Amino acid sequence: MTEQNNNLNRWQRVLFVAIFWVVFYITQLVVGLIAVAQCVFLLVTEKPNEQLRTLGDSMGKYVHDILRYVTFNSDQRPFPFTDFPKPDLIIPANHSTS
Repeated sequence: MTEQNNNLNRWQRVLFVAIFWVVFYITQLVVGLIAVAQCVFLLVTEKPNEQLRTLGDSMGKYVHDILRYVTFNSDQRPFPFTDFPKPDLIIPANHSTS
């Protein structure tokens, strides 16, 4: 029975690695869209959008979590099995990037 559970666990891990590898490619598209939007904001308003900065920070952490999982450096499944990563950025209310 233990041998069967180990075999099932290995196949589950392989399945989740495959799923998160697909999610990784989708997140690359999202990060690319954030980068393009930030370039537009920079050209139009002369500064990046703060909400997109915090989203980009969280997405970077999420990509890191995915890569750690699919490379077997972590056994913790990323979001949606855990909370979505919170950004480290602390942006003051009157922040300016000039």
